[in-house]
Amino acid sequence: MHPPLENGARRGAQVRCPACTRFHTPGLLCPRCDCGPVPPERYGAARMLVHAGVDRYALADRVLLLPTSMAEQLEARYARMWAHVRRLLVDVRRYEQALLLRGFEEEVEDRWAQRLPWHVPEEEPAAEPEEGLHTAVPALESRWLAALVDVHEGTPSHEALDTVLTCLEDDGRFGCEAALALTRWRVWPSACRSRVATERIARLARAAFVRFPEQGARAAVAWMRATGQAPDVDLLLVLREGLHHPDADVRFECALCLQDEDGLLAAEESTDLARAAEARRALASRGSVRLLERMASRGDADFALDVLRRLPAQAPPGALSALLAVSDRVAGGLAEALHGWARGRPFAELPPEERALWADWALARLARLSAEDALRFLEWAAAARDADRVEETRAFVSAVSESLAREPPSLRASRFQDAAFSRFLSLADEEDAPRLHTWSREAPCTEPLLEAVLSLSSRLRWGDALAPGQGARLLMALWTGEGRERLLAPLAKVVRAWSGGSQHAGFIDAVWRRFQQHPDERTDLLATFTPWRAEIWERQQAAEPDAVVCFQTWWPVEDPEQLPARVDALVRQSPSEDLSRRLEPVWKAAEVRVDAWPRATSLAVSYAAAVLSATVRRDVDALDPDAERFLAWFPSFRERVVAASPTSSERSYSRDFLKDIEVDVRLIREHLERKRQREDQAHEAELRRMVEASRQRDLERQRELMARQVEASPPAHDVEVAPLHTPLVLLNPRGPVQPLDLEVCFPEARLRTLLDYTRLLKVMSVNNDVMAVFEAHGLSVATWTSEATAWGTLLVRRPELALRFGVLFQGPWG
Repeated sequence: MHPPLENGARRGAQVRCPACTRFHTPGLLCPRCDCGPVPPERYGAARMLVHAGVDRYALADRVLLLPTSMAEQLEARYARMWAHVRRLLVDVRRYEQALLLRGFEEEVEDRWAQRLPWHVPEEEPAAEPEEGLHTAVPALESRWLAALVDVHEGTPSHEALDTVLTCLEDDGRFGCEAALALTRWRVWPSACRSRVATERIARLARAAFVRFPEQGARAAVAWMRATGQAPDVDLLLVLREGLHHPDADVRFECALCLQDEDGLLAAEESTDLARAAEARRALASRGSVRLLERMASRGDADFALDVLRRLPAQAPPGALSALLAVSDRVAGGLAEALHGWARGRPFAELPPEERALWADWALARLARLSAEDALRFLEWAAAARDADRVEETRAFVSAVSESLAREPPSLRASRFQDAAFSRFLSLADEEDAPRLHTWSREAPCTEPLLEAVLSLSSRLRWGDALAPGQGARLLMALWTGEGRERLLAPLAKVVRAWSGGSQHAGFIDAVWRRFQQHPDERTDLLATFTPWRAEIWERQQAAEPDAVVCFQTWWPVEDPEQLPARVDALVRQSPSEDLSRRLEPVWKAAEVRVDAWPRATSLAVSYAAAVLSATVRRDVDALDPDAERFLAWFPSFRERVVAASPTSSERSYSRDFLKDIEVDVRLIREHLERKRQREDQAHEAELRRMVEASRQRDLERQRELMARQVEASPPAHDVEVAPLHTPLVLLNPRGPVQPLDLEVCFPEARLRTLLDYTRLLKVMSVNNDVMAVFEAHGLSVATWTSEATAWGTLLVRRPELALRFGVLFQGPWG
C-alpha cells in the first residue's frame, strides 16, 4: 500500500474538515458545519467532491462509495496542487522569522486550504492543469510577507510600502503586522506621506493589543501614532512597562511616545546611529537642557544637525550659545542648518543678548565661511526695513565683505546675481567701498557688479526705502579712482541694457554732478552714459541759460556725431540779434572736427548755413558781415571736406552735405548781390537828384544874374566884378588832392578836371554874382550849360567820380 500523500489534512492530533477546512477531533462530526468524518488520507478526494458540488451532509458517504482507483486519482490531483502550497509555506517560514507576530504559516495554510482545489477543465490533459492554474493566480501572501520584512527594516521601497498599505485591508495577522510595521518610528514619516488610513491602523492596533499581548507595547505605540491622542489607562500602563522592555527598540518606541527624557537620553548614547539621531531630534523638539549641555561639551556636526532639525525657534536659554560653540569647532560651521533654524525667527525680534552672540559669531566664524553662506545669513539678518538701524547687522555686512574678498574673481562674480548681494550693496558704506572698487576693476566681476548696482532698487523688496540714492552713490564710488578705463566699456553696455527704475533720476543727477565738477571726465561720462545724454543736456540747459556757453561746454567732449544736433539746437531758435554770436563757435568747431568727421561736420555746417541764409534773406543788415565772412571761409572748408575720408562710424551718413551748403551759399551770394545793386541804384538816383538840383539852382542864378545885368548900368557892373575876379581864381581845397581830382575828363572844355568843376560850383555857392564867376573862369552862359550837362552825365556813369565829387565839395576850401 502506498504511503498517504501530503494534503494538509493533519495539524497535530486534529484533522481538517473537507467542507469548512477547519480543524477538529478526528472520527467525529465537524462541530461547525456538521460534515461527517472523512479519513485524512481521503481529504483531497473529499475536497475535490466538494468542489464538484457534493453536499457536506452526504460527503462522508460519497467518499466511502468512491472506487479506490477514482479516490486515489482525485487524491493525487489534489496532492499535486497542495505541493505548490508546501513550497509557498517554505517562503512563509523564512519571512516569518523577521516579523513581529507568529502563526503566519498556519494562516497561509488555512487560506490556501479554502482556495483549493482549482477548477480543472475536462478538455485539458491531466498532466499539467494544476500548474497552469496555479501560476495564473499568484500567491499574494509571499509578496505581502516580503514587503512587510522590507518595511520592518526601516527603509522600504515605494513598491513595498504600497504593498503593505494594501495589507491593512486584511483583518488577520497580515493587517495587524502591517499596522505594527507602518507605525514604527523609522517608517511612520514615510507612511504619513503616503496618506495612510490612520483610522484603520488604530482599529488594527487595538485588535493586535488584544490578540497578541506579547506585542502589547508595540500595539500601544501604533495606536498612539495613528490617533495622535493620549493613550487609555491600559495602553499607558503597557507603554510605561515598555520603558523597561528587554528590546532596546521597544524601549525607544515607548520613550518616544511618552516623551520620556531619561529614556531618550539613554537612546541618544546608542550605537545605532539612526536611533541616537532620532532621540536627539525628539529631545530637541522639547527643548531638553540636558541635551544642549551634552551638545555644547562634546557634540559634533551630526549631533548639532540632529538638534537643529527639531529645535524650536523659541529655543531655551543656552541653545544658541551651544549651537555656536559647535559651529566654531566643526568644518563648514553648520552654516546651512543654522540658517534654516534661524529663519524661524526674525533677527530684529531677537533679544539684544542673542543678537550680540550672532554678531560675534558672524565676525569670528561666518567671515571665514563661503560667501554663499555669508550672503544667506545677511539676507536673514537684514530682512527688516530698518535693518540699517540695527547695530548688529553691520557684523553680517562685514562678514560678507570678508568672505567675498577671499573668493576667486570668477566665483565672486557669480554671487553678484544673488538678491542677498543686492541687500549687501544697500547696506555697504565707506568701509566696503575700497573692496567694491577693486572688484569693479576685475574682468569677471566688472559687468555683473555694475548691473547689480544699477538694478539695486528693483532687486530689493522696499528698494526705494532701503536704499534711497544708494545705487547712485555706489556707482560714483566705482567710477572714481584709478583704472576707470577698464570700467567704461562694461558700464556703457550695462547702461544700454538697463531698463530703468525708480532711481533712474538719481543716477542721472549723480552723473550730472560729476559732469559739472570734473571737466576732464566729461568725454568719458558722455560716451559711457549715452542713453542718458538727453537728460544730462536738459540739466545743462537748466543750469546755464546761455546757449553759446552750453554749446562750447559740450561739443569738445561729446561724440562728434552729435555735433549736428548741438548746432541745430544752438542756431535753430536763435534770435536774429544773437545769431552772429552763436555762429562764431560753430565755425570754430567745424574747423576742429572737419578732418576726422567730414560728413557729420558738413551736416552741422549745413544747419548753421541754412539758418544764416534764411536770416540774411529776411534783410537783417547786421548779419551781412557774417555772411561775407562765411562766403570767404566756405571754399577752404569745402576743400577739407572733399579731401578727408569718412570714418567707419560715419557710415550712417551716406554722403557729405556740401551740396546743401552750396545751395545756401548761392542764396546768400545772390541776396548780397541784389542788395548791392539796390544800393548802387539808390546812390545813382541820389546823385542824379543832386546834380539836377544843382543844375536847377544854376539856371535860376543865371536867370537872376541876367535880370540884374539888364537892370544895372555898365560902370556899376565893372565896379562890382573887379574885386571878385582875383579871389575867385585863387580858391582851392584844403585837404589832400587825389589823382582822381586831376584826371582830365574833358580836354577841350574849360572845366577839364573834377577839381575845376568842383571849384566852380564851390565859388558859385558862396558868391551871388554868377556872371562874374563865369567871366573869371572864362565861361559864358552857353558854355557853362553844355559843360555842366556833360559833367552831370559823367558823374552818373562813373560812381567813383560821383563819390569823390561829394567828398570834395563837402570838404573845406580856402
